[in-house]
Amino acid sequence: MMPLIAIGFYSKYAFIDEQAEALEVESSAESVADVARELEAYEEPSAESLYLRLKTQLQKTRTGLGGVLSSISLAQKGIDEDLLEQIESSLIMADVGVDTTSDIISKLTERLEKHQLKDGAALATALKASLLDILQPCCQPLEIPQQETPFVILVVGINGVGKTTTIGKLAKRLQGQGHSVMLAAGDTFRAAAVEQLQAWGDRNKIQVVAQHTGADSASVLFDAVQSAKAKGIDVLIADTAGRLHTKT
Repeated sequence: MMPLIAIGFYSKYAFIDEQAEALEVESSAESVADVARELEAYEEPSAESLYLRLKTQLQKTRTGLGGVLSSISLAQKGIDEDLLEQIESSLIMADVGVDTTSDIISKLTERLEKHQLKDGAALATALKASLLDILQPCCQPLEIPQQETPFVILVVGINGVGKTTTIGKLAKRLQGQGHSVMLAAGDTFRAAAVEQLQAWGDRNKIQVVAQHTGADSASVLFDAVQSAKAKGIDVLIADTAGRLHTKT
């Protein structure tokens, strides 16, 4: 059996239908000229600039979480339902996400009912531990097994979040690590999606398995897997059409 992972791109909000529908219309109007300009402007970031960019993008979340932890630690009143509701609202405003926030609050409530949280400092420590438990699995490096090839990366998510562009950058990084890479243009719905992925392939000298716009996505991915097997490719990265959580 081939190894397979999926990279998902999601909105931080649960209700995104209107926003994503607008993005779908917007992304459908993308032209090959737009893709060419994007490729021309792209430069592989240095490790330092990548860190600074990530730090800047996470500034809002970091500030929000820092405020939550500070307010909890300094809380003079006892831990009650009102304080937990305040924490819940603050986490959502800090872009933690509704489902993740609900899970965190449930665990804190359970510990509170067991009298394991005596004061604000203990609650803040428990909240930090919950956040670390969620984030630590993401710190593991991506290991590409050599026993069975190709290693398939299926990229999924809603419209307009940058799946195809990310594939191009990921392919470049894996190629730089010494892996042979192939791309599969599984997004046969969006205008210029196939051309965009082919442009990234041309830039990085990576083969792209593609068909015409409107073709069957499953057949594209099947052909790509067979081709990657025949050529001994290490990693196959498959693009897909944008999908909402309400439309499968």
